[in-house]
Amino acid sequence: MHNNRNLHERRMLDQTFDLIFVFSGTLYLEEDGRKYTIEPNQYLILPPGNLHKGYKACTSDTTFSWVHFYTTGHYFYSENPITQVDSKMNKTKYYKKDVFYISLPQYGRIDDSLHEIMKNYMDSISQVKIDKYQNEKLFYSSTKSQIEYQQSFLKILTILCDLREHQKEKELAEEILDYFSSHYQNPFDLNQLAAQYSFHPAHIIRSVKKKYGLSPLQLLLSIRVQKAMKLLAEKRHSVGEIAALVGFTDSSYFCKQFKKITSLTPLQYRNQPVVNLSTPNRSEFH
Repeated sequence: MHNNRNLHERRMLDQTFDLIFVFSGTLYLEEDGRKYTIEPNQYLILPPGNLHKGYKACTSDTTFSWVHFYTTGHYFYSENPITQVDSKMNKTKYYKKDVFYISLPQYGRIDDSLHEIMKNYMDSISQVKIDKYQNEKLFYSSTKSQIEYQQSFLKILTILCDLREHQKEKELAEEILDYFSSHYQNPFDLNQLAAQYSFHPAHIIRSVKKKYGLSPLQLLLSIRVQKAMKLLAEKRHSVGEIAALVGFTDSSYFCKQFKKITSLTPLQYRNQPVVNLSTPNRSEFH
């Protein structure tokens, strides 16, 4: 752990990665010409061979941990994460292993709920501290066995790998919301939706529900009802016409869903003062 208000040292690591996780304060680091502001719960991975340095002194007491690690295999940068896809077991593969990738976002933020867990993992494998008063590094031996040490490190990598999966789920849910908002008149077909976005139907359901608290069908019905509310307020169409305009083939089913969501029938809504029900958007549901 490091606690200081100083400028991060200028250095280049040979064949070694540097994972930095900030607990409090702010670090200002530059790596290969790119500047990063690393705040609490954020991390940065510095790859081998690139010069990194502090481009600004810490403006408050800043605490963080860092871990040096290396890979025996090759590493490379990619704009998109590598997805691990295991091939189906067969007689040939029985004696061979799949190529194993670890795909890590270089820079990111973990959830507040994981702060203490990440901090404990980082602290548990730390073998050096910096004395800010003497401006020197203090080294000491780990009390963990090598197996425990590696287990803690792999748990850290698991947290970072999961960040990307959660982000992908969030982006998928938002794309589906955008699609429903533009194509709400189309019939609902979960399998077609799964094929369109190249994900299993169960993954589609999980992603949408995690983001908006609704199943894909419930999300679509909510959007249809919101569209219907606007048409009812205009008083230019009958209830049956509005049901068809927003994608319902059965007006009685439309009325049932409308009342379920708004607690009013379409006619009651039309004759009531304006009721403000917010439309689902990217920021409302977590």
